[in-house]
Amino acid sequence: MDLKSQILNKRTILSFIISLGILLYIFSKIDLDKLILILKHTKIFYYFLAIVMFYTAILIRSYRWKIFLKNVNIDLKLKDAFIVYYLSMFVNSLVPAKLGDIYRGYLLKKKTNKSISLGFGTVFIERVFDLVAMISLLFISAYLSFKSDIPKEIIYSIKWGIIIILFLIFLIFGFLVVNSKITLKNKKLEAILINFEKGLKSVKLNTLHLLITLSFIGWFIEGLTIYFIFLALNLNLEILFGVFSDLASSLLTAIPITPSGLGIVEYALMYILKLKNIDENTAFAVLILYRLISYFSVVLFGAIMFYIVEGNILKESK
Repeated sequence: MDLKSQILNKRTILSFIISLGILLYIFSKIDLDKLILILKHTKIFYYFLAIVMFYTAILIRSYRWKIFLKNVNIDLKLKDAFIVYYLSMFVNSLVPAKLGDIYRGYLLKKKTNKSISLGFGTVFIERVFDLVAMISLLFISAYLSFKSDIPKEIIYSIKWGIIIILFLIFLIFGFLVVNSKITLKNKKLEAILINFEKGLKSVKLNTLHLLITLSFIGWFIEGLTIYFIFLALNLNLEILFGVFSDLASSLLTAIPITPSGLGIVEYALMYILKLKNIDENTAFAVLILYRLISYFSVVLFGAIMFYIVEGNILKESK
């Protein structure tokens, strides 16, 4: 996992060019003087709570992943689960195509000597739980925020989300059935598929209720990030609209065109906020405060953590 080569390849550079183009287009519509004035009146206490909500959600998801791992007999400390999870977010913020998810499997192998494909299997099934929780909460928060006037674009997104969930579930069951019936001559590939299957089976009946609960709580708490940003900017908007705004924009980070949805998320969030008649300057202020937490803080702290962890890995390999 040579992160430097991944960042400097043509695909990643192109993705950042796309992101920059979208961001410049958004910024071209902003009155800088008005934006600075809005940001000057930010209430620090509420913004601090927004940061707490975001990182609490990461901690909850790290604990959930720890349970997935425990179900396949991998006992990882919560601290280590958090570090590995956070570093996968860091990598996803720098390169497209969700390579951070594979990097999570790589770090798990370095930490526990378990197969990368086993770790990736747990990540894959975890993503399914995320999508189910996100789409469910997105529908509920959209309905309660807009009542019968839910924008058709939102309904369209929810429908596609449901289709993707059903497709992934069908894909998982199809893989499990096929993998149990075939025998490969390539033993290395066969071992990879067997370990991936073990990862997919990290959902146990006795922990299912806890995994579902943590999935919903994690996304609801992250949704409070934008709600507290609303309060920090003196915006009188409902808590469920904050949750809806966060979920709708977070859903777009799954699109592997740009790192962590950079540019795409910003454009979508501006559009969502306009649905509540928020002017462009105020919407952009929300956007800046949100992405300082959800993107730039992850890059900053992730870079520090990455330097420390990779340094330790290199020492251990000598």
